[in-house]
Amino acid sequence: MLKLNVDGHVFPGPCHPYGLVKLGFDTDDTYEFNAGYTIDGKITGISHLHVSGTGGEPKYGVISQFPTIDSPEDPLDLTNFSSERSFEHFEVGYSKFGLKRYNITVELTASRRAGLHRYTFPPTENKAKVIIDLPHNLVVYHYGFTHQYHGGSIQYISPNQIKGAARYSGGWNRGGIYTVYFCSKFDTNATEFTDWEGKTFQDFDGTDDFGEKANGTALTFNVTENPVIISRVGISFISADQACNSVESEIPDWDFERTKHEAVKAWQTELGKIQVEGGTDELKTIFYSSLYRTMIIPSDRTTNPLFTLFQQERAVDIARSLIDIYKNEGYMPDGRSGLSNGITQGGSNGDMVVAETYLKKLGRDIIDWELAYEALIKDAEVDPGSRGLFEGRLFLSKYKQYGYIPFSGSLISVYAHSHCSRTVEYSANDYSISLVAKEMGKHDDYIKYRKRARSWENLWYPNKTFESVKGFIIPRYENGDFYTDINVLIERGGEYVFYEGSSWEYSLDIPFDVKRLIELSGGPKEFESRLDKTFADKSYQSGYYNIGNEPDFFHICLYHFIGKQYKSVEVIRDILKTKFGSGQDGIPGNDDSGAMGSWFVFNAIGLYPLAGTDIYLINSPHFEKVTINLSPKIKFTIIAYDLRNEDHINPYVQSVKINGKYWRKTWFRHSDIANGAVMVLNMGSKPSKVWGVIGKNDDKIDIEDRVVPPSMSDFDI
Repeated sequence: MLKLNVDGHVFPGPCHPYGLVKLGFDTDDTYEFNAGYTIDGKITGISHLHVSGTGGEPKYGVISQFPTIDSPEDPLDLTNFSSERSFEHFEVGYSKFGLKRYNITVELTASRRAGLHRYTFPPTENKAKVIIDLPHNLVVYHYGFTHQYHGGSIQYISPNQIKGAARYSGGWNRGGIYTVYFCSKFDTNATEFTDWEGKTFQDFDGTDDFGEKANGTALTFNVTENPVIISRVGISFISADQACNSVESEIPDWDFERTKHEAVKAWQTELGKIQVEGGTDELKTIFYSSLYRTMIIPSDRTTNPLFTLFQQERAVDIARSLIDIYKNEGYMPDGRSGLSNGITQGGSNGDMVVAETYLKKLGRDIIDWELAYEALIKDAEVDPGSRGLFEGRLFLSKYKQYGYIPFSGSLISVYAHSHCSRTVEYSANDYSISLVAKEMGKHDDYIKYRKRARSWENLWYPNKTFESVKGFIIPRYENGDFYTDINVLIERGGEYVFYEGSSWEYSLDIPFDVKRLIELSGGPKEFESRLDKTFADKSYQSGYYNIGNEPDFFHICLYHFIGKQYKSVEVIRDILKTKFGSGQDGIPGNDDSGAMGSWFVFNAIGLYPLAGTDIYLINSPHFEKVTINLSPKIKFTIIAYDLRNEDHINPYVQSVKINGKYWRKTWFRHSDIANGAVMVLNMGSKPSKVWGVIGKNDDKIDIEDRVVPPSMSDFDI
């Protein structure tokens, strides 16, 4: 059974894996609940487009179709026809709930681009009406994110079909105007069509072409003999005719149970690409619920490494989409919805997605990699100016001039500044570009961007001390002076210099060059002490470490780089045990489009990716056997022997073999498993004194054979 999380802003309604349509009801208290669903609140609409897991302000909740009853006792008020829910029930590909005000039962299922509604009305002589509510959306008025309706178009086709479109703008990404087309078909002829404006019904003349006052239409049905009305609704960003085509091709008849079964089958196919054996039922529920969430709206940098394992075609499609957007609009996006880029919260992280796809040799014969490289270089070299909030890299010219983004000393928007966190992320972006340049034989660019990837060091202030820990990333002015009056545990440093994180957190967020980070921290012992302090607060949601946000996701693996992988395992297992569950509060923060789900999936199978590279770190599996279908014919299997001894868990890796070869390293490359592999781990109750331990001569052997994962500083230039 799948369980979805409300506090994680997860969309709970029916949809297909990666489907356009996400069909569900919206409530009147959805501020910051971007999926439209809250536990309380009246149902205000049943709409076809939603996001899932995103933070901040809402987006979508558009093209609403809502069944009502117009009666003398409760005359239909077109400014307020919402209803409390009498019950609700959710399954994969299906939801069912009651509209208490009208005593109507609503059932929903969906295909990829269409929704299927089934309304069961009570016995009544009153008018049963289905309202097409075009202005409906997840409205928010906050920080310029206002979601607005800009008019609609409705066309009468037949007594049981209408089509049209509506225009909206704003929401989470402050996006421009976008048009959503729809086509709605009913299994029963309507007895009356009425347009509506404000509180008033009007005669419907059969067309309404993007009028500013075009609120929608209401279809009246006679339900005295047949109380069940079924409707198929297609959605498109291209045209109303395309929406109608989607209806006919994906839901060609009125068979609700068949459409529901096909939705379930689609999810079973995709979820079945990773099979786990062993573990408790609770753990499997959390695991597959997490995996499910990665396929609702994939867009995060943690989900993409997961796709390169079990959704390789999808990973290639995502990279191609980023490159196509560059080709047509001039920059790759960092985040996108409603045909517009979202606010760039940090670096140009599309670079990481494209780089990782290339480095793992996916889509080599499909993607125009010279064009892709052109897009990467555009991000790294061309300052987008004021558009830097939405594309490219904000303050890029200053980053290139100073080797960091200087601190202005003023309190402006968190998005406009974030000097330190942007510098850190730009460094990571440049490192990924350098790896692509090296692989493509562009040696000069490799040297250039590898050197620029050290820019984060320009913000490292070695004399900043806190709780005996010395050395932090802190703001720096144009004249080179550091802004030292900063509390390293306060998110954003109190001066909007960090985005959704503290100096303590971002001072560990250098996964691509941990070797250099260890050196600047004073050496392995001092670095270990720093990590121990980071994870000492077992809430895991403090200024030291916050499991609920992406800047800290990789921190749990940093022990690998000092030869103490077992300490990473201890932290990971404690977090998975105490911070995740199968209830509605089972995610320790915002799911961020499946980011939290992919974090759980990776750690549950005992791996973690180094984003923007081809490297995976080995942790500790929570299942005796994991089978990952890299493709229909290629499998990667992870087997953990002696993981459980009766009721006792043996969490520590004692030895590893990949395809029968003894593996002393705590990491591997994608190429090691790309053609299929079996990784066998022997587990024990205590940390191994051999495996994962740095040998005396490790620094003298080839980097590819060392226990610890490679860092940028390991490679000479």
